[in-house]
Amino acid sequence: MAGTRVKARGGSVPAERFAVFAECLLTGVWIAVASLGVVTYPAAFAAGARHLRRRTAHEGGGWREFVADFRTALRGGWLAGLAGWAAAAVVWVDVQAARAGIPGGPLVGP
Repeated sequence: MAGTRVKARGGSVPAERFAVFAECLLTGVWIAVASLGVVTYPAAFAAGARHLRRRTAHEGGGWREFVADFRTALRGGWLAGLAGWAAAAVVWVDVQAARAGIPGGPLVGP
């Protein structure tokens, strides 16, 4: 159930820290899978951040909530992903032009 509080476990501090570490690893795998569609990486990171925020606040959440957050973030996030790849392509073209000595590249001192 989304939004329900989960009772914090009364374990030791190292056990709690390891649980957060394990959750981060699992969330990283989920983010990697969600980022396989090359333009979906911003939505995947947003869903992962929301999932970890929910877990550190001791709220219930799992794969279903991650997928719901991912779908919500994907509505506008794919545009950010596309813009990111477009910016990377523009920078790559500019670097290639500068290496080739084409006028209009960045100014380089003597």
